[in-house]
Amino acid sequence: MHVIGSGSSTRAGLAGVMNASYARARTTKPALVFRLRARAEIVVRAVRRYGFGGSLQVLEVGAADGRTLVELSKHLGRGPYWGVEYDRDLLSSHPPLPAGVELVQGDAHALPDSINDASFDVVSMLALLEHLDDPTSALGEARRVLKPGGLIVATCPNPFWDGIAGRLGLVNDDHHVNRIDLPRLRTLVRASGFDVLESGRFMWAPVASLPYAHVPVHVPLAAAIDRIISALPAVRRLCVNAYVVAQRPT
Repeated sequence: MHVIGSGSSTRAGLAGVMNASYARARTTKPALVFRLRARAEIVVRAVRRYGFGGSLQVLEVGAADGRTLVELSKHLGRGPYWGVEYDRDLLSSHPPLPAGVELVQGDAHALPDSINDASFDVVSMLALLEHLDDPTSALGEARRVLKPGGLIVATCPNPFWDGIAGRLGLVNDDHHVNRIDLPRLRTLVRASGFDVLESGRFMWAPVASLPYAHVPVHVPLAAAIDRIISALPAVRRLCVNAYVVAQRPT
């Protein structure tokens, strides 16, 4: 494990940036734990479905405290895994990281020089793009560092349900600056030069709301329910998140 970067962010107060309090909340709030695991499940399923295996080079952009990378490493095995996070206080709040996981401080709009072109098999952007002033430039950076044929997995909250959750005080600390629904997410990804392989909705509200009431939810079971719900137009609108899996053309 290696972490590069410490101290405070150089652009303190940037609207979409999370901070160390978010890392603390991810250790105490069941809803945040469920959300990070449910998003990681989307990445794991995509990697397995599209035939990626063995030793993977994985990059998470907007890695926060690295907990999602830890979750990915549990399911996908040997890395290496890299995470880029803008806020240095959030970055320094990481838990003990397993071997092969590295966190670096950097901006999603212009990734650090230590991250080379065409060097990753998988790039994840989980609940990130809605935090960014310019999601298109971040997606362009993801394309640059992906190997030809590599996967990008991007997720975002449904703006309608995000607004309701905000009025209920459930996501007051999420600092979203962009409204990105599933059609816009697909458009952004395609416009950035990717071939979309699949897209859909997940975190069905009747299940995803249970952790807020401190009711444990088995994430693989929740994911299986999401896959069933996604085939039912009448109820899939109750899913509170969207995802796109896409590929950099070879």
